Amino acid sequence: MIKIIYGEKGTGKTKQIVDSANESVKRAKGVVVYIDKDSNRIHDLERAIRLVDTSEYGISDQCGLLAFIKGMLAANFDIEKIYIDGMAKIVHSTIDEMGVVYNGIDDIAHKHNVDFVITASCAKEKLPKFVAKHAK
Repeated sequence: MIKIIYGEKGTGKTKQIVDSANESVKRAKGVVVYIDKDSNRIHDLERAIRLVDTSEYGISDQCGLLAFIKGMLAANFDIEKIYIDGMAKIVHSTIDEMGVVYNGIDDIAHKHNVDFVITASCAKEKLPKFVAKHAK
């Protein structure tokens, strides 16, 4: 499953995703991972959440992010939920250019039974179809 938290810049998407991650870790039976472009959220997240700062791993494009996520899942079968904040900034793309990563994450979610929550800086009516199908 993929859930999209969307809205224009400054609408509170990061607060929503942090709150969602903190709430989910209380019920989680497995590992919860939070992927971000830096480590600024370290003090906002519960200690049990694994914060991944993509700048430490040289992730800069869609294929690199997908390979990184697959590597994490290959190394740890207990990951049950992955939160990704600011994915467009991580992969240096606009939301309209991110079909590869969204389709790849959809495939990963189904094959590995992992839930994803992703922020998208975009109004609902401007979401590309490959994103909008996950927005509620």
